[in-house]
Amino acid sequence: MIQFLVLLCFSFGVSANIVEDNQVAKITKDMSFGGFLDTYYAYDFNQPKDHERQFTTQPVRHNEFNINLAYVEAILKKEKSRGRLALQYGNSVTKNYSSEPTQGATSGPNDSKIFQEAYVGTKIGERTWIDMGIFLGNIGAESWISKDNWIYTRALSLDYVPYYSSGARLEHFIDNNQSFQLQLLNGWQTISENNQGKAIGMQYKNAVTPAFTFTYNNFFGDEEVVSQSSRFRAYHNFIFQWLQSDAWQYIYTFDIGHQSQQQNDGVDAWFTTAFTVRHPLDQKRTVAMRAEYYADPHQANVVTNTPNGFRVTSIATGYDQKLEENTMWRTELRGFYSHDEIYPQGVAGKNRLEGFLVTSLSMWF
Repeated sequence: MIQFLVLLCFSFGVSANIVEDNQVAKITKDMSFGGFLDTYYAYDFNQPKDHERQFTTQPVRHNEFNINLAYVEAILKKEKSRGRLALQYGNSVTKNYSSEPTQGATSGPNDSKIFQEAYVGTKIGERTWIDMGIFLGNIGAESWISKDNWIYTRALSLDYVPYYSSGARLEHFIDNNQSFQLQLLNGWQTISENNQGKAIGMQYKNAVTPAFTFTYNNFFGDEEVVSQSSRFRAYHNFIFQWLQSDAWQYIYTFDIGHQSQQQNDGVDAWFTTAFTVRHPLDQKRTVAMRAEYYADPHQANVVTNTPNGFRVTSIATGYDQKLEENTMWRTELRGFYSHDEIYPQGVAGKNRLEGFLVTSLSMWF
């Protein structure tokens, strides 16, 4: 926390000095500074005893006011170079980096979690860029930044794919409607390496029409943990976004993954699907609903330690209102039904059902 505050003050100090010094006017043209603050209060109807909600990354805390995500950023955009440095804090940050590998004295979650993104890129062709560093994960239709999503909390499928990646990526713009990415990564949501292998990821995005966009993402890599046997993982993500009109908008996603078993030559598979509809009431008010299903019976990606694994249905509905151009109030009601009793309830109980109500005030600049 102290490191975050020091870097936060440093970022604003640099911004202030740039504004005051006329000799660096060109830098201010190429660089921009901003930030985001997402505060929330969530009430879980199961009332977990330690206020900690399970099987989620946001909202994590029950019956308390807290910060989901806060960050400050500096962005560089020049003709042949680009980059972003974003420093962050919040419950979702702590939750997402809790499994970050610690190998040696220079790795682990405490060092890694302060960076949301930290990459530098250079242009190597008329339509081609290469970036290196830490960047947000590309899989899925929803962002870590809640204001950019149609519903406040992320879908189940998004909770269990990388929020962030570390490596190098090649991005090529085929034409004005199509783009392609090729990534070389340390692994599945890891900054610190936990084995001797590397992973690859790809993305293809096509704005087929002004109203319809198709996106395909994938991941292939060895998720071996040091001293254990190989666990090769493959993951495929399909996104169909249809903005039918100003009044009705739709997103459908389908994901499938499979991973080699540790004990034999078998393969464990899982899949998830979600459908989201959004209906803007006017320029400031929006309602949305999402239905989804996640099936990981072999616990290849989500471990429950129960007979039927992670098999969950969820329905969410949300209401958003822009208070100002850069301020938003969001409310969401969401419920879950699990095949097994996986959700903490009260002091020591478990429940197949789980639900919560969350309200959020956020601002950006």
